[in-house]
Amino acid sequence: MPKLDANSRYRMPVVFGPAIGPRQHPEGRMWTPEETGTMNSDWMRVAVRTDAAKLEKLLPPGFELRGEPILQVSCAWFRNLYWLAGRGYGIVTINFPVTYRGKEETIEGSFCPVIWEGRPDAIMTGREELGFSKLFADIPEIDWDKEKGTATCSASWMDFKFFDIALTDLVEEENPEKIFPESGKHGGPQLYYKYMPRTSPFGREGADAEYVTTGAPKGTTAANITMDDFEYRRWTGKGTVAWHKATFEQLPLTFNIVNTIADLDILEVVEVEVVSFAGPGIAVCVNNMRAVEPA
Repeated sequence: MPKLDANSRYRMPVVFGPAIGPRQHPEGRMWTPEETGTMNSDWMRVAVRTDAAKLEKLLPPGFELRGEPILQVSCAWFRNLYWLAGRGYGIVTINFPVTYRGKEETIEGSFCPVIWEGRPDAIMTGREELGFSKLFADIPEIDWDKEKGTATCSASWMDFKFFDIALTDLVEEENPEKIFPESGKHGGPQLYYKYMPRTSPFGREGADAEYVTTGAPKGTTAANITMDDFEYRRWTGKGTVAWHKATFEQLPLTFNIVNTIADLDILEVVEVEVVSFAGPGIAVCVNNMRAVEPA
């Protein structure tokens, strides 16, 4: 086994050397912007008003709801990703506005309790390196008919479809403000709760890692690249989202997650959009995540 280099990233299995992925070139260094080319993405988002008390049950220690109980539900597709040699994948994600009070800083942002992704490669890098709560799902490409003004997407596991999103009456906006659609116009930085269990008999020794992670200031993606560096188009319209409750037999490891989200009442749809953007591939590397010291 080679000696571990403090300047390189590693993840299991470490005996084969530095980990290759979105944040590290096969040579064990960061990718250069020139090597990452141009990525393309379509991002569907529906924001709904829901029950504040139910959202509060999803909050880890140190978090509290901020403002109105608005749940952002998204389905997106990324294409031409440098670190997958030009391949792509889809994601489904939720988040809502929170305040986190750590030991030395208070952060107003959006908490993302879970993300589904269509590539195991993206899941293993994001869980270990970034602290994102990622799960696997089959996510087909967005079915978007620009002439009819409709777009749909879904997520399933072993042929059980647990999520649908459908947009209609889409109209393109002129001169849209360039905002990354992840959490809407007023979301602030994204916050995640990293938990890695310690290997121990019956799991009695708790966690090896347990803390909040977050990234760069609003508007920054990576390597000093901002949304101004992207080609950007936005459509607004009407939309619906549906979470389909599952049994243990249908989703053995995640039925409790899907069913909890399905129980979040949709009291009102407050915003619907599709954003299409293209720009520097390195912007998706998320190489700026950091741990926040807990209180």
